[in-house]
Amino acid sequence: MKKLLFSNIVFDKNVSERYNKSIQAFTLIQIRIITILTGILYIVYSQIDQYIFPPNITNMASAIHLYLIAPFGFFISVLTFFPKYFKHMINLLILAPIFATFANLFLVKDLEVFPIYMIEIYLIIFWTFNISGLKLKQSSLSVFFLSMITFIYYYFILPLPKELFIMHTFWMLSTISFGFVGAFLLDRLSKINFINYEKLQNLAVTDNLTGLYNRTKLDEVLNYELDRSKRFNYCFSFLLIDIDHFKIVNDTYGHQVGDDFLIEFTTLINNNSRSTDYFFRWGGEEFVVICPEVDKENILIHAEKLRQKIESHKFQSIGNKTVSIGVTLSRSDDSIDSLVKRADEALYKAKNSGRNKIVFE
Repeated sequence: MKKLLFSNIVFDKNVSERYNKSIQAFTLIQIRIITILTGILYIVYSQIDQYIFPPNITNMASAIHLYLIAPFGFFISVLTFFPKYFKHMINLLILAPIFATFANLFLVKDLEVFPIYMIEIYLIIFWTFNISGLKLKQSSLSVFFLSMITFIYYYFILPLPKELFIMHTFWMLSTISFGFVGAFLLDRLSKINFINYEKLQNLAVTDNLTGLYNRTKLDEVLNYELDRSKRFNYCFSFLLIDIDHFKIVNDTYGHQVGDDFLIEFTTLINNNSRSTDYFFRWGGEEFVVICPEVDKENILIHAEKLRQKIESHKFQSIGNKTVSIGVTLSRSDDSIDSLVKRADEALYKAKNSGRNKIVFE
């Protein structure tokens, strides 16, 4: 049965899936903006190349920045308009920092003042961790490979002087550390905010005592089912259940026993309903069950089984209890008000004809 039993939310696999789905649209926008901006900056970089690189590699540097890296960024931004390519886009985004690092190392290998270009690698690490739009694991994977490539290059291929290698390694590790911590904290804060948002949403649509959907959620579900029934030409049932003489329970045993009874009553209904049904607390001792895609015969059979199950069940502390049920089926011209009114009239007849009955309107 579709119900919402509220409890403390743990960030497990199911919550992670909902979180990932909820942030995907924002992530696409973030990646689109960042990759466009990065592409523009590399176009500007290609013009700066003419002033800082020696003449023998100026054209190559400009070509790499202008015709390879910038278009690579723009291509990723184009993919953000096609969510079906999301995984491919992320893979390219993971590769982008590695590609930019390769380009940097390739261009500076013949420069006498190549250490000044190491700063670009620090910027690449910061970009990957904090603004690229990659998740923490993805950005960490990208940074791991680019840092290994840089380390191997400056230790084995183009060995740096000892002092410079030590300082470069220190600044690399510092950049990676700060970038990782920053990305971790942002990721953690984002997930905590999502969990708190879900909790607030749950509180808004659930009954505190039973954990069932409340009347706010009922209106939402009824609108959905009415639209769907009209579109696909089927009926759904609306059962309004009232616990007979519930006030006597509170007066005789106290409100705590009454609350315990309502929780036990909720469990009993849940265990004897279909997984596709919706269960709500209407208020006080009244409950609502919505059963999609049923006809009159089947819903009356189902309602009678519920009535008998409740009548024969021995509740803790108070023993046996009965219910009166008003039943109706949706009609093509129904509104929420008309549907509820028929069920309420049926319930009124059930209660006024001796209780422990089912009446269909």
